[in-house]
Amino acid sequence: MPFIIRALGILGLLTSVLSFQFKRHKTIVLCKMVSELMFALQYFLMGAFTGCLLDLISGGRNFLFYKCVEKKRSTLPLIIAFSLLVVTLTIFSWAGPISLLPMAAKVLTTVSYGMKNERLLRCITLPSCLCWIAYNIFVGGWEAMVSDILSLLSILIAIYKFDLSHGKNKTTEEAT
Repeated sequence: MPFIIRALGILGLLTSVLSFQFKRHKTIVLCKMVSELMFALQYFLMGAFTGCLLDLISGGRNFLFYKCVEKKRSTLPLIIAFSLLVVTLTIFSWAGPISLLPMAAKVLTTVSYGMKNERLLRCITLPSCLCWIAYNIFVGGWEAMVSDILSLLSILIAIYKFDLSHGKNKTTEEAT
């Protein structure tokens, strides 16, 4: 079982880090969907149920955001609904104050992945990584922790590559 737990974490790590090196909203969100499903399975096998539930919900959330953006519909109702769901699931799976970290992280990424502007998506996701790093240290999700550290670096690289290196006044392309 430890091999399966670690393998799921490594798959989650790879897809998470890779996601931020894409420019388009669609590709970022779909890669994050796969990543979150891998980590949900890992957390379940580790007995870290708050992280598991929130990552399962986030996988579905990311798919719905992808569909809304693809059809040029507002994501605001989904942002509100999924944020409320995250808070509810956190209460349901409460394991003490440590449960606030994945809750805060998921509310931040719910807002960021629901945005069509990739620059804002990257910037709002940064503090989420810090919450996950702390949570993963506590529950022993080492692959997820490494993933979040690498994701943090990947986001910073993407901000430089897509947002800063093209001139200060140029914004990133809207999702298509």
